[in-house]
Amino acid sequence: MAKKRIKISAAYNDFTRQVANLRSFDRNNQTNFSSGVLSKKQIHLLTESLFFNAFREYENYIRDVFVLYTQEKKRTNGQKVNSFLKPKDFFHAEQMLQSSMPFLDWNSPDIIIERSELYLKDGFPIKIPYAANRTRLTDYKKVRNHIAHNSIQSLNGFKKVLRIYYGTNPLTTPTIGEYLLLTSRVDPTKYHLLEFFDLIEDMANRIK
Repeated sequence: MAKKRIKISAAYNDFTRQVANLRSFDRNNQTNFSSGVLSKKQIHLLTESLFFNAFREYENYIRDVFVLYTQEKKRTNGQKVNSFLKPKDFFHAEQMLQSSMPFLDWNSPDIIIERSELYLKDGFPIKIPYAANRTRLTDYKKVRNHIAHNSIQSLNGFKKVLRIYYGTNPLTTPTIGEYLLLTSRVDPTKYHLLEFFDLIEDMANRIK
């Protein structure tokens, strides 16, 4: 069963601690690869796993803070959040959000923006950070979906991400682990996995 959260700060602290652990794991992998302990295939698989785990931690964080905000829990800076729901507690709030749906999607930026507009006054504080990073989050969602589903549809989504990066269709489709270790076009000092870590940490900070 998922945790019953009480404070935004608890969810935020748990999230940042988990991402710090994943960053540390990645640094160790890079060191082991450089020294020949890990092969290319191994580091690609480990990098893919790190990305997927980080994405899951971020999904859990968004779920936690969103549900807390529907209970009108204050932000870590003391700001009040106004909700259109009046749930009894954390799990009741989640049940109200889910309604008759089989599950709640916490990885689609468009859905989260729409949900924030529906249940939180002015979508605050979720809507603006998501709207500002909609494209990047959507691209990373496509990468995540291909790891999770490995289907023709998910591959097509991943190939769209690759076209944006290369400017054309690559002659050979890299694995997800390979892609995540490619140098960022935005910050050449980083590869995509590190850029993703930075993005979700920035989102978590802006939403808390």
